[in-house]
Amino acid sequence: MIIEDLATKAVEQFIDFDLEDEQELVEIVELASAVTRTPIAIISLLDKDTVYFKVKKGVSETAIPRDMSFCAHAITQNELMVIPDTLLDERFSKNPLVTGDPSLRFFAGMPLIAQNGEKIGTLCVVDTVPHILDEHQQLVLKILSNQVMKVVGLRAGVKILEKKQTELEEQKQLNNDANIRLRSFFESSTNFQVLLGKRAEIIDFNKTAYNFIRAVHKAKIVRGEPLIKYLAPDFIDTFTRLYAQALEGQKAFVEGSTVYEEMGEIYWEAAFESARDNENNIIGVSYLIRNVTERKLKEQKIIAQNASLLRIAHIQAHEFRAPLTSIMGLMSLIKQENYSPPEEYLKLLEQAVESLDNTIRRILYDVDNSVIPQYAVDNQ
Repeated sequence: MIIEDLATKAVEQFIDFDLEDEQELVEIVELASAVTRTPIAIISLLDKDTVYFKVKKGVSETAIPRDMSFCAHAITQNELMVIPDTLLDERFSKNPLVTGDPSLRFFAGMPLIAQNGEKIGTLCVVDTVPHILDEHQQLVLKILSNQVMKVVGLRAGVKILEKKQTELEEQKQLNNDANIRLRSFFESSTNFQVLLGKRAEIIDFNKTAYNFIRAVHKAKIVRGEPLIKYLAPDFIDTFTRLYAQALEGQKAFVEGSTVYEEMGEIYWEAAFESARDNENNIIGVSYLIRNVTERKLKEQKIIAQNASLLRIAHIQAHEFRAPLTSIMGLMSLIKQENYSPPEEYLKLLEQAVESLDNTIRRILYDVDNSVIPQYAVDNQ
């Protein structure tokens, strides 16, 4: 029951209610005053230190300390507490409300009892002269106190429903915002992304996937269709194996290349990952493909550059050696001739220099056409 849901924090939660304008409670207070012929009638709620006058007639105060209140005594019992003359009751004869202003002489209060038995306040009537209540008046006060709890309980129920509705709307807004952000991220990705069900059927896809299928297969990707119809035949076995692996909760990854008529050869990396619901149950597979063609081509260029550099190093180690050895030998002979070499030495020296020059030109050509252009492109 709604009132039981509030029972554990009954007083604190009920005190927060704005009951003063609750028309039915105002009418109950008026009726209690009229039936008992008393000028003062109050619906009070009690916390640890204070008694709050939530709906009242005949008083201006909104709260008083609990240790001064008659209500604090009334809620210690389950039945109506009646004090015909406060001066004759030793519990209240010295109470400041009796000995001073407003000089209270009569009090009758019925506990407001929640369905779990917790007493949260009273419906009470008060007068400045002694009173006696007949059985009919006492019965009416008891009935009216039950009606107070029904009204307060209904008000509590409405407040709880309003709170839950507000929380629901806030959660819906949070979910909507999260979905918008997720969808925005999903759609803005340049990777091919598809969410697959447990039969490898297409549940959702992003714009990149849509555009790729349309460009390559001249078809529109449709939710509910098997993705396998859009796969290259030689990739189907690999896809089926890795999809099943992801469906068991294990991530999977594969890379390769495919030749398309209009796009040429495309290098790619494919990732398979389990898709789960809020309770962490696997509901399908997230399938993502990255186009890594540019990276692969750069890697191939680097490999080619390294091969050129190795070839240049080989030339430096071997081809330079022969002409240099010839030049060094001829220079030694020239020295022995006191730098007046025969014409034959000079011709041999000229041949060695020409051979060295050709070797250097070939190296420069290799460098100009492999290492330097790529270096220039990478640094633009």
